[in-house]
Formats: sequence, C-alpha cells, structure tokens
Amino acid sequence: MSATLESEVKSLQDMARKTDDQINGLTKSFSGLIEQLKKTPAPGSPNASQVFGLPNARIGEDPLTSRGYSFLKMLGVVSNQIKPEQAKVELQVAERLHNTLSRDAGNQAYDYAGLGNRFLSPLGTSYLMDAFVPVDFRREMKSLVCAGVDKADHGEMKWMRTQHLKSLGYDSKALSWLNELTGGAIVAPPEMGELIELLRNKEALVNAGARVVPLPPQGRMKFPRQTSASTTYWVGENAPITESLVGTGEVTLQAKKLAVLIKAPNELIRFASPAAEALLRDDMTKSLALGLDLAGLQGTGTDTQPRGVINFKDIIKLTSSDPRPNGDAFSARDIYRFVSAVEEANAEFECFIMRPKSLYKWYQLRADAVAQGDNQGPFVFNLIREAGADTPATLAGYPVVKSTQVSQARTKGSSSNLTYIVGGMWSDLLIGMFGAIEFAATTQGDTSFANDQTWVRGILSADIQARHESAFVWMDNLDPTI
Repeated sequence: MSATLESEVKSLQDMARKTDDQINGLTKSFSGLIEQLKKTPAPGSPNASQVFGLPNARIGEDPLTSRGYSFLKMLGVVSNQIKPEQAKVELQVAERLHNTLSRDAGNQAYDYAGLGNRFLSPLGTSYLMDAFVPVDFRREMKSLVCAGVDKADHGEMKWMRTQHLKSLGYDSKALSWLNELTGGAIVAPPEMGELIELLRNKEALVNAGARVVPLPPQGRMKFPRQTSASTTYWVGENAPITESLVGTGEVTLQAKKLAVLIKAPNELIRFASPAAEALLRDDMTKSLALGLDLAGLQGTGTDTQPRGVINFKDIIKLTSSDPRPNGDAFSARDIYRFVSAVEEANAEFECFIMRPKSLYKWYQLRADAVAQGDNQGPFVFNLIREAGADTPATLAGYPVVKSTQVSQARTKGSSSNLTYIVGGMWSDLLIGMFGAIEFAATTQGDTSFANDQTWVRGILSADIQARHESAFVWMDNLDPTI
C-alpha cells in the first residue's frame, strides 16, 4: 500500500510540473506578443502610441465630459476670452447647428456669417423643425442645456478658487474684515448664495394658449387661408344656378429681429461663477421672451416689429357700459359682452388677458342693495370655495391670465394711467419662432477696448400673426380704480 501511494504522489507531482511549464510558456508567449504589438503602428498611423496610448498631454477639456452647455463659455469663445479647447461642448453644438441650419438646408438655409463671426446657440429645441434638425440632436441639446442650468461643476469651481484665482492674487482678503487697508485677521472670501432674480412680468400670450410654431431656417412660413365661402341659391326648374366663388388668401410669418445688447467686464466671462452664468443666460433669454410677448400684445406692426393683438385691423372693439370722461368704469355686464362678441364671430372664447388689479377690481363688484349705484349688495362673482382651495382666476367661467405686460398707460381725457382687457380664441394666434439665438461679441471699440469689456449681442428671429383677427375682442381706456 505504501509503495502504491508513493507512486501516485510522484505521478501527481510530475503532472503539476508539466502544468507549470505550460503556464510559464503561455505567459512568455503572451508577453512577447504584447511587446510586438507595442512596436506595431496602427494601420495608417505613423505613431505606435495610437495602439496603447502613451501618456500624452491632452489639450483642453474632455469632449466626452458630462459638463452641460455653458453660455458663458460660448461668449468667452466668441469674444476670444477663453481658448476654444476649453469650450469643446459649445463649439460642437454650434458647428452641428451651423451644418443643419446653414449648410445642409439648401435654398432654405439660415443666412448668417457662420462660425468665427457669429455663434448659434440653442434657444428652444421644440422651435427647431424636424425637417432640418434631427430629433436625436434636439434631445441632446436639451439635455446639455438642462445640465448646464441645473448642475454646477464643483471641480471647476474649486480649481478657480484654490488655483487659478490664487495665482492672480485673489486668494485672500486684506487684513481686517472691517477695513481691507488696515491690520487684522486674514478673512476668507465670502460665501455666495444663489442668485436673487429680478421680479419680472409674466408672459401673457403663451399662458393664454397662443400656438408657438417653429420657423424654417430661411425664416418665412406661409399658411393658406380661406377668406370667403361659396353662396347657395334657391332656383326653379330649368333655371340657371348663380355662380359663386370661394375666396382664398394667406397668413405669412416673416421673421423679424428682436435684439438685446449687454456689456460685461472680461473678468466676468473669464472667472465667472455659476451664479454669473445664470444671471447672463436667464436675463438675456427672459428679456427676449418678454419683448416678443409685449409686441404680440400691443406691437405697432411695422416692417421691424410684429403687429400686436390690440392693433389688429379686424379685432372687435367694445366700449364700456359705463363710460366716463377721464376713464371708463368696470361693469359686470361687460364680461359677457366679451364672450358673446367672439361667439358672434363664429369663434370660441377661450381666455381673458388683463392686469392683476383689473381682475381683483372686478372681484370686488357688488350688486345694489337699496338704491341704484350703492354697491352694497352681494358680490357679483361668486367667491365661495372649499377650505384650502385657491381663488380661481376666472370670470364667467373662463380663465384669466394676469400679467403686468398689459399697459397701464392708456390715455383718455386728463387720465394717462388707464388699462385695457383683451380676450378671444388664443389658439388662433400664431407665434413663429426660430429655435436658436444668434450671439455675437466684440472687444473692439473705443469704450469696450479701454474698459476691457465684451459687448454681447443676442438676436431672436420671430413673428406673430392671427389666423382670424375677428376671433379677438378688447376694451380700452378702463380705469381700475372706479
């Protein structure tokens, strides 16, 4: 038995040695293959490092970074305040927008100078037409812009605070936190909270239900429209039928230029925090949006400005049931005159637009109790609601959009602080908008060069038209104080 066991152990040891020799041989062969591959350049490449990637220095940021779209980096590239390598995300978006809207669109191309002179930046992906900008690219732009808005790059902020600004001498305050010119303790830079935004007007037209349609790259869109119907006649036996015609026309959206210009110190663009990024981005885009909204309400309708609703040629004009020399008074019965006027024009009334104080003045209207005009009876509009429910912004069952975009500088007699109310079928109002903002920047000029500033210009192309102007009604010269 002992001899048999000894023989089996010896056999197992021989097998283990053979296995080790095989493993060592494979290891040596694989190592030789690795060395051979390192010396073999990739096809069409003179540099062998492209196979395994030697530790080369990378210029600029990673183009595959998860960083979102930065409007300040875009402005920095346009004004030559930062190197293109530091804004690869913005450059790639601009180049692809340029290709789809300017190069690939053929005879409908968006006409602008292109990269190097001006810069296309995404405004609203839903305002870019599917025929020219692929859906995947639009979704990608939306994700990039949302990431740039919602998420700050904390690593970049830390680098700016601890390395970049420190190298420029901005790492600490002077002695004494009360007086920077006197002795004391070294005080760290103050912590900054989130940006306190300006209280702005609320957009009226979109909230009321106006339709936003994307403009094509060449900025012009036509809608065929029927202007008159055929006519029927009763005729006798063997009598001729009177001919009638069907009238046609068109509604044309022709892009008009809405622009904004800001002057920023170059330090803001070079070293800005996310709060400064949000300030410039939001301020410019909101200003453009409110400028377009205001023109849609009361624009003059020139070659350079859309015609506002209250200036439509065929809009229905009402006068107050209680006219006054220096401003007409509110009257409860006028609410239903708005609705009936629109429905008499074969349209459907959808919404009112007025200033907030106009609505709440109407909520205060009371019926007469004893004598005519004493206004001591019950409230005209029912304010009873369930506990915890808000007061709905409605009149006669129709929603009300409250906005200070509505003017309170209308004049009648000696009054110059009057307002108006407008209503109608807002889904018939078309807002044509081009889905990109064209940015341009310059550091040249007597003032900008001497002050080390960058002047940034943003241009939005848009227009506003109504499918049927008679679907809207308004009442002017109302005094909300009486």
